[in-house]
Amino acid sequence: MSDLSRRGFLASAVVASAALASGRVEAATVPLLLHDPELAAGRRFAARVQWLGAQPVALAGDRVRQMQALLVSAPAAIFAVTRRSDELLVGEIAAEAGYRRMALVRHDKGRMTANCASDGAVVARLAYLSGAAWPEAFAELALDKAGQCAAASDSRTMPAFSWVMVK
Repeated sequence: MSDLSRRGFLASAVVASAALASGRVEAATVPLLLHDPELAAGRRFAARVQWLGAQPVALAGDRVRQMQALLVSAPAAIFAVTRRSDELLVGEIAAEAGYRRMALVRHDKGRMTANCASDGAVVARLAYLSGAAWPEAFAELALDKAGQCAAASDSRTMPAFSWVMVK
């Protein structure tokens, strides 16, 4: 990524982070940060979340019971990097608890497609601008730490879905 592109990316990430923060209901809780540990993108997202000082949650076992237990704390938002099947199941459980989808971004074979509500357009823009570094950039966005971007550890875009739901 050229220096000019990196500066543009950082500026967009800061704007995206600020927009999401202003759109979220203020809460004392950190967002719920979910990942699929079997996906390389999920592991990169989780590693960056940990590096930033937060605790990612691996989806494992009975998703219904796991999500019901996790939603008891009423997180302000859910940020996740998963497979489509988990986005559908976990998303439905979250919707029943009062959350709505803000953004769904599909990353596959170097292509990115997004389905976003108006307040989630910043997520799609961040995914587009970050390229192969999207798992790390998405973690930074989730934790309002945009601008602390790390270089991508892999130049290939890996298949996965990143998504956000808010209460």
